[in-house]
Amino acid sequence: MRDGWRRVALGDILKLRSERTHHVSTLLSVTADRGVIRQSESGRRDSSSADKSLYLDVHPGDIVYNTMRMWQGVSGVAGEAGIVSPAYTVCCPEGEIHAPFISYLLKTPRLVSQFYRNSQGLVSDTWNLRYHEFSSIEIMLPPLEEQRRIAEILDDVDEQLAISRAVLAKEERLQWAALRERLTVPALGAGELGAYQRNDGYPRWVKIADVCRVSSGLTPARAEGDLYYAESGIPWVKTLDLNEGLLRATSESVTDIAVRTFGMRVYAPGTVLVAMYGGWAQIGRTGLLGKSAVINQAISALEVKGGKEVDPWYLVVALQSLRGAWRRVGISTRKDANITKSDVEEFMIPLPSYPDQAMLASVAAGFRNRAERARSAIEKLEQFKKSLLGQLVGCEV
Repeated sequence: MRDGWRRVALGDILKLRSERTHHVSTLLSVTADRGVIRQSESGRRDSSSADKSLYLDVHPGDIVYNTMRMWQGVSGVAGEAGIVSPAYTVCCPEGEIHAPFISYLLKTPRLVSQFYRNSQGLVSDTWNLRYHEFSSIEIMLPPLEEQRRIAEILDDVDEQLAISRAVLAKEERLQWAALRERLTVPALGAGELGAYQRNDGYPRWVKIADVCRVSSGLTPARAEGDLYYAESGIPWVKTLDLNEGLLRATSESVTDIAVRTFGMRVYAPGTVLVAMYGGWAQIGRTGLLGKSAVINQAISALEVKGGKEVDPWYLVVALQSLRGAWRRVGISTRKDANITKSDVEEFMIPLPSYPDQAMLASVAAGFRNRAERARSAIEKLEQFKKSLLGQLVGCEV
């Protein structure tokens, strides 16, 4: 045990707050990465109840956690007063407690693992961590001044992360704005496919089927295990492998036997891939094969037809710029929306001259390289923060 640190139960330092005075009615929300924020700043639709009589008061400095997602570490410290849904648990720090330190502590892997073990429910959608179970979990607590010093160090890392994320967001905004301007295409949302701007700059719009062969793949039988899947086999692309850039690696590979047994098509480098399934967060994701690979049934492969002057990188750029237009053609017979191979074939893109395509692809590459550097900086900072959390607040009980 470190000098001055003491063993306490969370219930000894975080008391349940059940007030419903609603002196301040600002609706708050708790997010995994941003902590406690105003619901209006969350980017999500306000689905709160019209009757907020059961909503809980939150005071500045309170620790608030999502009762049904605490096993994922969804908690934070409130920076302002407001109210939250009864789906949240509100705790008031008591004694020599520095709330920002506690907020960091509650996100350490060891504690999140304990929250997971203590959550109750039949399936993950109903798992919840009630205050009774939460309050009985023990931690090691440093003296108040050490809590402050640790929080300040981690705050500095978070500030650098915020700067890097802002740089990444700016690069992405600039990229799409620049490309749309050069493509003379507006930012598209749901139902706006018919609003394409066809002016004298780019009079030629084509269906993807006019310039590409479109096909999809399949999933070999999982029950056969090692017969069809291998660690170092033929790369097998799934939706989550698509990275909006050059695809050099996949999370899974299949064997030669799988390719022969199921007649899987092996696509050449330079093939453009588009996601068809998985809801709006996934539909329209793209990638350009950097090596030969096979694909699953949730992806369309676009191979430029012989004699057609289409730069594959330009095709990726055009599809990314028009991604919002898929909402017009997406269908949903299940929980998540999807598009079909026919939808991909009928999808229209502007097709400038081949030199202009190369220029646009080059512009996109510049933005993509800067964005990749920002992503790399974010990943390094996140790993550094994780290491610091373990060193500074990860003391075992």
